Amino acid sequence: MIIKELNGLKDGSNVQNLFGWVDNVRDHGGLTFIDLRDFDSTIQLVFDKESSINVGVKNEYYIKVSGVFSKRDEGLVNNKTAYGQYEILINSLDIVNESKTLPFQIEDNIDTDESIRLKYRYLDLRRNEMKNNIVARSKTFKSIRNIMNKLEILEIDTPTLIKSTPEGAKDFLVPSRKSPGSFYALPQSPQMYKQLFMMSGFPNYYQIAKCYRDEDSRKDRQPEFTQLDIEFSNANPELVKHNIEIIVKHIFKEAFDIKITTPFNSITYEDSMSLYGTDKPDLRIKETLSDITDIFLNTDIKFIKDTINNSGKVLSLHTKNTLSRKNIDLLDESIKLLGSNGLGWFKIDNNEISGPLAKFLNDKEKSELGLFGDGLIVFQAGNLLEIAKYMDHLRREIFINNSDEVINFTWVEDFPYFEIENGILQPSHHPFTAPKSPDDFEKNPKNSKALHYDLVLNGVELGSGSQRINNPRLQKLVLEKWGLTEIDIDQRFGWFIEALSYGTPQHAGFAIGIDRLVAEILKQPSIRDVIPFPKTQSGMDPLTDAPSEINEDDLIEYNLRYVDNE
Repeated sequence: MIIKELNGLKDGSNVQNLFGWVDNVRDHGGLTFIDLRDFDSTIQLVFDKESSINVGVKNEYYIKVSGVFSKRDEGLVNNKTAYGQYEILINSLDIVNESKTLPFQIEDNIDTDESIRLKYRYLDLRRNEMKNNIVARSKTFKSIRNIMNKLEILEIDTPTLIKSTPEGAKDFLVPSRKSPGSFYALPQSPQMYKQLFMMSGFPNYYQIAKCYRDEDSRKDRQPEFTQLDIEFSNANPELVKHNIEIIVKHIFKEAFDIKITTPFNSITYEDSMSLYGTDKPDLRIKETLSDITDIFLNTDIKFIKDTINNSGKVLSLHTKNTLSRKNIDLLDESIKLLGSNGLGWFKIDNNEISGPLAKFLNDKEKSELGLFGDGLIVFQAGNLLEIAKYMDHLRREIFINNSDEVINFTWVEDFPYFEIENGILQPSHHPFTAPKSPDDFEKNPKNSKALHYDLVLNGVELGSGSQRINNPRLQKLVLEKWGLTEIDIDQRFGWFIEALSYGTPQHAGFAIGIDRLVAEILKQPSIRDVIPFPKTQSGMDPLTDAPSEINEDDLIEYNLRYVDNE
């Protein structure tokens, strides 16, 4: 019998075989009290001083009790629990299983190192705040399936042992015992398989998919993560975005009882970068960046002059709140950690401008800066994409506290097809994304736009999608512009290009990071707090000590051996 089955019992009813964990034990001069906890709630157990029962239990012992359901005196009611009006007068107790001394207490808001919590994750999940996170995750899965059934979208699964076809991160590789020297890869996403469903004639597809990327963990990234993966045939970005809005609105209402308004706002990538310094804008914050490059065209401030002469920009933020010097120094330290050379700033008070660089300003610069009004101007000078990330950080640090409770969605679209990483062209989404104009892409791929769209919630990228390439010649051209050789294309993607060659319809899709979605709604600091058994930042699993070494005799079966790299 679980505690919630006490519902409907009357005062004086007999309770048989009630199971749960000992939450705490209190000895009050002959009377012993135990709070018994199961998955749903707690109730107080009372052991009379004249009872012959040997209590002899400690925290987290799992016990079975029987007794009499009794209403507590009015002054002793505990309003913090569902059964705080009642207690059970115990007449029998059996210890089902004892517990060792706990590595940490089973209570909320504990100050325990995360690695210890993950090592004993099964205990961590007994805590209410963690239990509630996982229940919310479960409700999210349920609501997804409910709305997908309503929209008649087919749930279809895809393989987890696939051919290695990197999509931006390193693959996790799985050796094949039956094909020595050959490897499967774990999917970074079901991308190509869901496109194959569209080629096969299915009208749509979805999957709550496990994905794997061998990359560094962050608060919003894990080597193993879960996403809602969707694809529609005969589709374009507008159709996909419309359906995603229906799905997201349903999830928020059914799983979290939160009403959101649709349609969502939209912004171009270019406007997002210039106004907010990021392609993940937090639109709860109304303040935007200002390009003040023109103010300093004839400046005497050397580093700004050098920046402008090298086609750089000067971006600024103005706040009417005059920050203390201590807070300014903290902002300076925070952006230096991101790679900045330091914070530029001016204080304006009754048209008087102060700050470390104020003495170098000419009259024209003072006049134009004064138009911002009293307050503080912070700025960065340099390459636009480089300083944008510093300005995004400053914007969030200075203004975020004004709008914690608002939910603000936006679509970001019109991304550049390629971005440059270490001098190499990389698709900004993935190489199966259709360019906005195939003709423009062929002539000038570096400046081509992609039919790629991101969904952003409060500055967090929840998911990405795109219209896909359905033309085999264009798909091959994209891979060539990416820098792959004819041999690379044939070995990695030949089978996929072949599949595109048999009358592939236009199709488009999207994927939402479920871990990120749940973490953001529950205001958790990391997606690790909403994943039942996550990895640490180094990719380790403290619970099982994975990854671990394999016996060398077992490796021989896979035609593998350890190599000493020293």
